[in-house]
Amino acid sequence: MKPVAQICLIWSVLFVTAQRLPAPIVEETPKPAPEQSAKPKAKPTKPKASESAESPRRSPFVASKNAPASDRKLFWIPQSQITATATSQHPGYEARNAVDGDTNTIWHTPFGLFGPEISLPQSIILNLGGAYNVSRLRYLPRQDSGFGSLNGNILTYRIYASTDGNNFTQIAAGNWSDDHAEKNTTFGPTRASYLRLEAVAAHGGHASAAELNVAVTQ
Repeated sequence: MKPVAQICLIWSVLFVTAQRLPAPIVEETPKPAPEQSAKPKAKPTKPKASESAESPRRSPFVASKNAPASDRKLFWIPQSQITATATSQHPGYEARNAVDGDTNTIWHTPFGLFGPEISLPQSIILNLGGAYNVSRLRYLPRQDSGFGSLNGNILTYRIYASTDGNNFTQIAAGNWSDDHAEKNTTFGPTRASYLRLEAVAAHGGHASAAELNVAVTQ
């Protein structure tokens, strides 16, 4: 066979062999996952001045429709942080009933069914749960109706303030009408941790209260 023919034959064999070989496998390099941008860290928030221990939030207590508009804008110490004690109380009519948010329960001094009656003056003392510039006391008389429903209504009162619960200074005094309407007494802002409401004279010679609330000046 001539050299030219041999070369052509070799190329033909190589070409046919190449066509039968499997295609080379190309492994794809996995692409790196896209980097997620880091979320900015939330900046710590500072408590608002109005939420500090010295500045109570609004109480859930709602003023009556007859209350002045200025009354509804005051800041009231939440009753949930106020504790009440009294110089005397009838069983079942404890001082705590005057700060429980329930107008159907009352504080009442003893009225003779369980031992001797106790004469006036008698007091109910409120531990405000902190020191505040107090400026108003709201007194809600008992709200029941019928015979004897006015018994205990405080008619002549004195209000005292204290920072330690032992030494009290008189900050207000006056008279309230003998009915079921809520009463409000305003006084100059006074630093206090305790308030004492003293019943000097009352209907039937007893003292009572359905609810007591204290307003503060911001």
